[in-house]
Amino acid sequence: MLRGAGDGIREKLQQHSDSFDSALILSILLGPIVYITWANRWMSASGLTLSDYGWGWFDFSLLAMGSAALIGSFIRLIKHASAARKYRQGLAAELATAQCLNQVMVEGGLVFHDFPCDGFNIDHVVIGQSAVFAVETKSRLKPGKGGKDSARVSYDGTKLVFPSHVETKPLEQSRRQAEWLAKFLASGVGETVRVVPYLALPGWFVENKVPRPGVLVGNPRNPMFMVRDGFGPSLGEAMKCRIAHVLSERYPAKSG
Repeated sequence: MLRGAGDGIREKLQQHSDSFDSALILSILLGPIVYITWANRWMSASGLTLSDYGWGWFDFSLLAMGSAALIGSFIRLIKHASAARKYRQGLAAELATAQCLNQVMVEGGLVFHDFPCDGFNIDHVVIGQSAVFAVETKSRLKPGKGGKDSARVSYDGTKLVFPSHVETKPLEQSRRQAEWLAKFLASGVGETVRVVPYLALPGWFVENKVPRPGVLVGNPRNPMFMVRDGFGPSLGEAMKCRIAHVLSERYPAKSG
């Protein structure tokens, strides 16, 4: 069974959602648990009433442990809520990219989503007309103000210049993934296969300052260049089938 777009992010999102729910339940129940423990220790066991009660080491220890546990639960809530928000944003970007890339199948391209590698996944792999594309998707929120100019990112082949910051790590990640995929395909089909790294930035207008950088960057709305000439000799239908077979064999079987 092949994986769907964003399956890896869905799994991580579910993990953080479950952890958030556990921390929330603990936060809600912690107060009653501490109170019941305190009341049972001093009123039930000693026959004391609240008017007779005096604080001791047990009470302060119980209060300290309860407070520490409550603070820890709140920290977990914030941590997992923040992570879940990030993964939901990433999932939306991967699904948007997948919808765009699926257009290439109309002209004979093949698309594989959430491709499993050695310790990481490639978001999308596209078998085009003359090359294979390793597609990495990044979700970056646009500024709330500024109009169209706020949605522009400048790319000079070495760095991405967003309106508020500069990034290089996504480019390095895309390059590493493409290199891994090229070696994997070469060992699988017995021939060198050209793999082009492509960084997808859904929702952004990318201004490319160089004609053909080492890592392609763009908005994935128009992916049809992948199934047209321009990246070397045509792969040929036989080679495309061999590449597709090697890719599909990499996916682990799903149980159930």
